Amino acid sequence: MSIDKWLSEKDTKEERMKREAAFKRLSKDEVEDLKKQKIRDMVKKESQKSGEVLEEDKILNKVLEFKEWLNKRTYLKGDIDKIETWIRNLSSTVNSVIVQESIKSDEKREIIKKYKEIPPKLLDEKTRIALNKKIYGTKRTNSDNYYLRKLKSLIQEKLKEGEYYEILDKIIKKF
Repeated sequence: MSIDKWLSEKDTKEERMKREAAFKRLSKDEVEDLKKQKIRDMVKKESQKSGEVLEEDKILNKVLEFKEWLNKRTYLKGDIDKIETWIRNLSSTVNSVIVQESIKSDEKREIIKKYKEIPPKLLDEKTRIALNKKIYGTKRTNSDNYYLRKLKSLIQEKLKEGEYYEILDKIIKKF
């Protein structure tokens, strides 16, 4: 739901006028500082969003760098050793990324396989739906996020209880 539905138009107009009046009172330097701060915040958000894409960008940048270096050369026969080194380095980085992705996908498949072994009655329907959305990468709603947070706190509570049961089990076995 949008917050605009909760506010009357009179309230929003008053708030807008207050913001405009406060903005007009600022000096030019303060306005520039606010604009710069807003730009910094936007850049930070973009860098946080594109965390996974950075590895692919690094590889692409290395390939482009090699291409530029290669285009500058006129006599390639003398640079064969350097070209071989470049190609080996690029090949090893690409292979390492492929291996990392295959390991991640194997781990993910194993976790999904174990998840399917969980009896359906253990989790309620909405929690199971939220987990499926998380596993398969579909878009989650606020309700799904709520059920995932609820499940996380339940898991932490049960793990703590499990530690206590382990202590009790050791007491029974030792004494």
